[in-house]
Amino acid sequence: MRLAGLIALALGLALALPGASSAVARATAADSLAVSTWVNATVTIETTFGTIVAMLYEEGAPITTSNFINLSSSGFYDGIKFHRIVDDFVIQTGDPNSKDSNPYNDGTGGSSQTIPLETNDTLTHEDGAFGMARSNDPNSASSQFYICDGAQNGLDGNYAVFGITVEGIDVVRTIASQPVYGLRRPLLQEHPVDDIVMTSVTVSLGYWNNTTAPAGDLGGLGGIFAGPGGTTLLGLILILAVAVAAYLFVPPVRLKLQALLRRIPKASALTGLVRKVLPRRQPR
Repeated sequence: MRLAGLIALALGLALALPGASSAVARATAADSLAVSTWVNATVTIETTFGTIVAMLYEEGAPITTSNFINLSSSGFYDGIKFHRIVDDFVIQTGDPNSKDSNPYNDGTGGSSQTIPLETNDTLTHEDGAFGMARSNDPNSASSQFYICDGAQNGLDGNYAVFGITVEGIDVVRTIASQPVYGLRRPLLQEHPVDDIVMTSVTVSLGYWNNTTAPAGDLGGLGGIFAGPGGTTLLGLILILAVAVAAYLFVPPVRLKLQALLRRIPKASALTGLVRKVLPRRQPR
């Protein structure tokens, strides 16, 4: 009688609680969580030696990446040459002066505005990193930038890192290994002998990616109780636990519950059904 009555009581409470009958179904759906992640913008640089693709650190360097995206989108960089090459260090470009036939003014030009120095401890000069070139004034960066040929952590904290090469690091290596004038032309020691041109620079803008992912740390029971049906399901379990304790250890409550069950048609029917399903205890 005790076991059958308790099971019937639990089933009756499940029917009586608003929304409890669908709590488990809703909780199962809650094991999946809607996740929104930011996908960073990427830049594709077509050069005379191949293609370089970089991801831009929009969240870590918003001022610098915004400046770079605006210049790229306007076509500012198209046709600009790499004017400085130091093998195993950096390759540098972004000066509009490099479009003319005078190599001696390369490296002195820029865009119409400058941006403040923007550093971030989490963004370092790793191999393939994009950084903003500048003069001795920390806030003088405008359009010139460089790409690291190997890690250059000695530059960290002094120059703004704003991207990382994700495709075409071999192209960076190839450009970095091109011959320069060296001591033959002391004023052009790091200037490449042959033209290396960025034929086009295009940006794919960043966006929010809305996906559905497993609940992760809230998996299992945590996922159930955290979901839309979790409150109802947890309440049902707590009521059942209190009812079981009262039924087992408080005789007056047990007698009242038994009388209550006999008055409820559904509960009485369920009690009878449970008795038929459960095996009877055999006498010893």
